[in-house]
Parts: sequence; C-alpha cells; structure tokens
Amino acid sequence: MPIVSIKDTNLTFEVPEGEILFDALNERGHKLPHGCLSGSCGACRIEVCAGKENLQEPSVVEENTICALKDEYIKNQGQDFIRNREIRLSCRAKVRGDVTITPLK
Repeated sequence: MPIVSIKDTNLTFEVPEGEILFDALNERGHKLPHGCLSGSCGACRIEVCAGKENLQEPSVVEENTICALKDEYIKNQGQDFIRNREIRLSCRAKVRGDVTITPLK
C-alpha cells in the first residue's frame, strides 16, 4: 500500500491505492484543514513535497481552484512563493503511490 507522510513530522500512513488523500488520512485519525470537501473552496490545500507523480492528475474542478489559489498567492506573496511548489487539494487528490505532503495556509 502507498505511504503518505506529513513533512516535518514522524507521521506516516498506509493508504489504499486510489483513495482520496483527505478521506484516507481522516479515516486514520489525522485531521487536515478542510472546508467544502468538494474542491471549490481551497481550504484543504496542500503542498506535495515529494511524489507528485504518485497522485492522480487533477480534475477540472481541482485545477480551476488551484489556479485561483496560485493567483491569490502571487498577489499576496509574490511569484517566488509558488515557483517550485506543487499545490493540490487533499479532498480531490487520489493516491497512487508514496507521497509527502504539508498543509498550506
């Protein structure tokens, strides 16, 4: 089973392949920030620190929300903040292999 690790912690979770990241961690007792859980609000945004290729490609809904989040980050923190960051939504991202993540604010 794939392993999901939380950066800068000792937390790791075995999760079934194909499971939504937020649901998998929630079922294992780890709470990530969230809002609507449908991919529209962006409250569940995470940075994928390693293993971005091990998440299913973003859906149109997730991609639209990520674009809006990136625009907000550029406006408030500058282009450098997002330059090398892989932003995803934990409520939409499906796990296919090992990943390391950290919640974003």
